[in-house]
Amino acid sequence: MKKHLPIWRRAQKDCTTTIEVAQWLPLAAFGLFLFWYLANPNKIVSLAAATLLGCVVVAFTWAFQQARHVRAARRLRYSALQVGDELEEELELDNQSIFPVLWAEFVDRSNLPGYTVTSVHAAGAKSVEKWRAETICERRGVYVLGPWELLLGDPLGIFRVRQVYQEQREILIYPPLADMPDCVQVTAAAEGDQRALHQPIGADTANAFSTRPYAPGDPLRNLHWRTTARREQPFVKLFEPESATSVWLVADCDPNVHRKVGKESSFEAMIMVLATLAARMLREQLAVGLYAAGADQTVVLPERGQPHQWDILKALAPLEMNGPPLAAALQSLRPLVSARNTVVLVTPSLAAAWLPELSRLAGLRGGRAAQVVLLDPRSFGGSSNPDPLPGLLAEAGIRAQIIRGEQIKPISGAYGSVRRWEFQSLATGRVVARHTPRGDDIRGPV
Repeated sequence: MKKHLPIWRRAQKDCTTTIEVAQWLPLAAFGLFLFWYLANPNKIVSLAAATLLGCVVVAFTWAFQQARHVRAARRLRYSALQVGDELEEELELDNQSIFPVLWAEFVDRSNLPGYTVTSVHAAGAKSVEKWRAETICERRGVYVLGPWELLLGDPLGIFRVRQVYQEQREILIYPPLADMPDCVQVTAAAEGDQRALHQPIGADTANAFSTRPYAPGDPLRNLHWRTTARREQPFVKLFEPESATSVWLVADCDPNVHRKVGKESSFEAMIMVLATLAARMLREQLAVGLYAAGADQTVVLPERGQPHQWDILKALAPLEMNGPPLAAALQSLRPLVSARNTVVLVTPSLAAAWLPELSRLAGLRGGRAAQVVLLDPRSFGGSSNPDPLPGLLAEAGIRAQIIRGEQIKPISGAYGSVRRWEFQSLATGRVVARHTPRGDDIRGPV
């Protein structure tokens, strides 16, 4: 949007306000008539100069009142959202000046697809106008609401008031969980697992059996200084878990193997499968982690407990198809996997190149067999038949399960229903909230 020469500026904590000259013609005309009057005084020229001066003074006074006494605000009704939920904001135009706001243009810089609060509104003198903006969240991801601007002006269009609000609000739109067939089960139990200790908080044992390269999020107390000094890069100790198996969920982010785009793509189906499997296994008290090799490696270290589900969902939300071939991704995962880990791979790829690498992971230090959830390419517009692949994997001791796209059905409101604020007045006069948005109900990153 075109900006004009600012002649007045005021910086505040929440916004920066400027008064700009939008039309130079009245000012230039006043200067011309003033020069004409000084050169050849007459009543017509003096009247024209006085009229223009009066218009400029009235216009500036109007703009100055708006710059000092008009404010805007936007409030997000709830911030915990999944695909299919309605995002709603409440906007407010507060005019405490002695002049009415004839027009106020909201200019939004948000990056949420299909959503903007850009609009034009008006408000009377000493009044407050409120309205709502809403949209249905169609895509998962991390988005930012803001920054935004408020443009105001005088009736003559000579001056423009610009208020720049740098406020930004990050929102996270989670991928939905899915209703999948009962045949899609991930079992991580194996002989040799110990029983869970009867203590309120799970922990690793004191037995460190190996080391691996440091990953973001690892506690610094677990650094193995001897290996770090020898390798000249940070290494951490791997501890034997006290009870249950740790599971690594692995996403295939290779754009060459996925079919279709948008909500019907195999990539979105893979995201829903990963989110659903994570929720299932965490309910079974397994330690679950996530790995995805993309432009930046996504690593969520295995942990137990339902709150850990939000860590995994937060990592899945911005995931994109920008990864290397699956064989290279599995190779980069190898330093993170220990003998007590199970690797669960979700992919639509039928290429044979990643099979040897997955077999190496399955047999790493005598570890357990990996498992594969195979998305049927035919259900996403492909023509390749996946039926022979489970047999090849079974020969390597790897269990594979095939699932079609139409069998993955998103669950609306899987993390709880979105509700608007509802209040109730008690007999004592106290007002309490009967219903609150889901953002206040869940426990997790919002």
